[in-house]
Amino acid sequence: MSFLSLGQLVTAHIALVVSYPVLRISKNSDEDDCEDTASPASPWIESRARRLFECSVAAMALVGLLPVLAVCSILVRLSSPGPVFFKQRRMGRNGREFELYKFRSMRIRCAASASSHTVCNDERITQIGRLLRRYKLDEIPQFWNVLKGDMSLVGPRPKLSHHEALRMSYRPGLTGEATLVFRHEERMLLELPAGDVDRFYDFFVKPVKAALDIEYMRSATFLSDVQLLLRTFRSCLNCNADPNHELHHLLARYACEHRKNRHSDQSAAACVNIRTTPRFLPEMKDDFGGNLDDAA
Repeated sequence: MSFLSLGQLVTAHIALVVSYPVLRISKNSDEDDCEDTASPASPWIESRARRLFECSVAAMALVGLLPVLAVCSILVRLSSPGPVFFKQRRMGRNGREFELYKFRSMRIRCAASASSHTVCNDERITQIGRLLRRYKLDEIPQFWNVLKGDMSLVGPRPKLSHHEALRMSYRPGLTGEATLVFRHEERMLLELPAGDVDRFYDFFVKPVKAALDIEYMRSATFLSDVQLLLRTFRSCLNCNADPNHELHHLLARYACEHRKNRHSDQSAAACVNIRTTPRFLPEMKDDFGGNLDDAA
């Protein structure tokens, strides 16, 4: 695991201004075809027009948000000892790994004493880190991933290689349909009884998220991407949703259809007794191994 310095960020912005006219907008020619890939995407997903749109939006976002990036960098640096940025290997298009960038939102602890799980009220999260997470400001550096061609603006969220079952034929995204539907995922899972969390996540959350993302990518258009980006922006400003209510809404909307599709018996999504019980998010285990944890 390695980190970016503030000086590297400034250098990156200068390079962006100089090199933007010749940014590559087509897909990588050296990417190998993979046998185990997700469902085919719409023509818009792999089009040069989409890539040009993404580069334009990402470049304008990085330049326009440079003051915000500077303020966040200073606040993170002052909040606790340690680097401002961190990067981690994630699974990208056609199984190729890339380094995902984020603002550091947690204190650095020695590996022996740090837990490999992150909870909403984890004491390792700094006060500034809570603010960054709440409004998704810690994700802003990923616009650089978009410019580099590692990510798209819209697509399934990039996962760690040992959590990614399919090799996607398209780039992961900053936001996506499943990202919005489960935007308060960690808080929603805290509403479940401790004994049901793992089963609920494996049998309901993960399959539904995968189905939502695949279905979106099959039918994505320029208009749908723009609409989803606007919905994402609004959701970042509105952080006061009731996770209990949202969990009930998700169960009512997806549970029956999900059970039919899986042809399963009594799954965890069928009927869980909702109550407030502090509990970690299962898939966060080892997400940020070593001496630094963070949420995906």
